[in-house]
Amino acid sequence: MRPDAAGRSESRRICSLYGPFLLAVLIPSFLLLLLRLLCADRPLVNWVIVNVTTPIKHGIAWLCSHLPFSLAEVVWTVAVVGIIGFILRTLWMVGKSLVCRLRGQRAHPLRRLLRRGLALLSAGLLIYSGYTVMWGINYYGDTFSEMSGLEGRGTTVSELYDLASLFASYCNDLSDGVQRDEDGVCVVDSETLFQRSNGLYEALYDQFPCLDLEESQARPMFYSRLLSWLGFTGFYFPFTGESLVNVDAPAALVPATILHELAHQRNVAQESECNFLAVVAGLSSDDPEFQYSAALMGYIHVGNALYSADRELWREVRATVNEQVLADLTYNNAYWAQFESPASDAAEAVYSSFASSYGQEDIMKSYGACVDLLAAYYLP
Repeated sequence: MRPDAAGRSESRRICSLYGPFLLAVLIPSFLLLLLRLLCADRPLVNWVIVNVTTPIKHGIAWLCSHLPFSLAEVVWTVAVVGIIGFILRTLWMVGKSLVCRLRGQRAHPLRRLLRRGLALLSAGLLIYSGYTVMWGINYYGDTFSEMSGLEGRGTTVSELYDLASLFASYCNDLSDGVQRDEDGVCVVDSETLFQRSNGLYEALYDQFPCLDLEESQARPMFYSRLLSWLGFTGFYFPFTGESLVNVDAPAALVPATILHELAHQRNVAQESECNFLAVVAGLSSDDPEFQYSAALMGYIHVGNALYSADRELWREVRATVNEQVLADLTYNNAYWAQFESPASDAAEAVYSSFASSYGQEDIMKSYGACVDLLAAYYLP
């Protein structure tokens, strides 16, 4: 049987109402599926990273470097304001439709809500697809360990003790080389700090040629305090190729955070490997602030690992740390303790879930995995 004219008219009307939104959902969904299938081919993924996404990101980053502000933060601001406005307008439109319906007028609040929901879903899928192309694909390519040939190794408790003692001595030796406030806590010259980070990775090019890539200067984040409330010290925004750093966080670790974010510009996706590189690059530099910050970051990671393995040995190492280093550690702990809240827990859960979609399980906890690389690099 052929549908009658009214049935055909209704079908066309439904297609006109929902067709564009359904296509906007199906197209990025198909793209994501295709990308996941392609990601199973490691050589192809590596080729795309080297020849497609990296030149695009570096080109955009070069353009953004000429701006007096962070384009990434502008994008985030517009996105947040846009989402809030979209939700408020959706509520107003649905409410208006409900009022009209109650008055006996022709209105379809559920239909309007569905259309708006499909629009928001399609926008989210398009953004997620773009993120997968520009950055998520790096999780399926070669890791830094595979590119460099430096493989992390498991460590015994005795080796953890030796490594923690080594970094404690680094911290003690370097703690006099940084400025301190009246409370003995490290302070940094933020005006020149980001400029001084330029070229610090060059010292590692001979050891790790895979790091020899263009970099754009990291930027201090305007919304740093907000980032602290969410529990983050910085992030890399692949759509603009910019590395942003939380400068409200304790100054002692800001230089190492800059180096961590600059490692992401070199297609190092694993957080643990970025932490390792931040430590090595900082200690290999001639800048006292970057040296001390890198040593402190290394001590924190190794010390936490030793604390989990043997608290008595951890106390022995901790007792060797001088008062200046203890002041920075105490301040760092107190600073982050004030932001412990459901909001920070939710942000961590969202980020972990997002990372797990790329096969990165427990990514927030994986930061401690850099200890294996530090042991392989610094222990005989």
